[in-house]
Amino acid sequence: MALAMRPGLDSYSFHRFFGETTPWESPASVRWTLRTFLDFLDGTGLRLASLQTAYLPPRARAEEEIARWRGAGDREVVLTWGHPRGFDGGRNPAALPDALDHLRWCARIGATQMRIVLGNQDNFHQPVEARKHLLAAPLRELARAARDEGVLLSVENHADFRVRDLLDLLAETGTPAPGLCLDLGNALRTGDVPAALLREIGPGRLFMVQLKDVLRVPGDEDPRGWWPAVEFGSGHADLAGCLAILRERGYDGPAVIELSNLHTGLEETTVARQAAGFVRHLMVQSGAGAH
Repeated sequence: MALAMRPGLDSYSFHRFFGETTPWESPASVRWTLRTFLDFLDGTGLRLASLQTAYLPPRARAEEEIARWRGAGDREVVLTWGHPRGFDGGRNPAALPDALDHLRWCARIGATQMRIVLGNQDNFHQPVEARKHLLAAPLRELARAARDEGVLLSVENHADFRVRDLLDLLAETGTPAPGLCLDLGNALRTGDVPAALLREIGPGRLFMVQLKDVLRVPGDEDPRGWWPAVEFGSGHADLAGCLAILRERGYDGPAVIELSNLHTGLEETTVARQAAGFVRHLMVQSGAGAH
């Protein structure tokens, strides 16, 4: 079966260029705008932009830039809301109005999907059932709004849940939405095996895949530890195997490249271009319709 997934790039890959650093990074000497990112994306040959709402300019300007980019044809935009911790494992219910507002805006600008996060690695060791209880109600409300707006809603495993626990939470909403945004690097961080997950997850539950290759550093395996991003194919995520499974299963959703904090000596634009080439090469090899 030919793979029809839609490869793209997430703006978080350049978080240093948007003024954000992790504990393992130094500030960048350059600053990017939304236009800089979209122009870079064009240079990779990818046609799907995953935009972190935290890095967007005021909405009027963002709408102008997105419309300009999409006007070139054959372009897709998805939004990614909630960085860095979303609902903070359920301890921040006040985030719901902002998430609903972005969901409505997502529909207005023609974005096809909104990915959200419920927490981050700092929530991982908090009781799972208590977090699921707190998060079920806002998830149900977002799912209803997504249905009404005609936008797909996906939830990322943001190193806050094991994937099976997150799938249980999504099922508790009692609706087909939200679906899962499976981040392969974050799956490793919480002890999951990405390839095994891809074989287990029902095809109707996987709305997005985030492609990330990271190293498992001995002694730093906690989700809060250092999981440096590396060139695609050189880490522990088994990206080639994961892409092969997606092809076999006929996955046709977004497959978005995302870089986290890079390993020593690596640079964002170089690794992003390498990652785009890696993904496109595997798609061409498989007879896929990479666009």
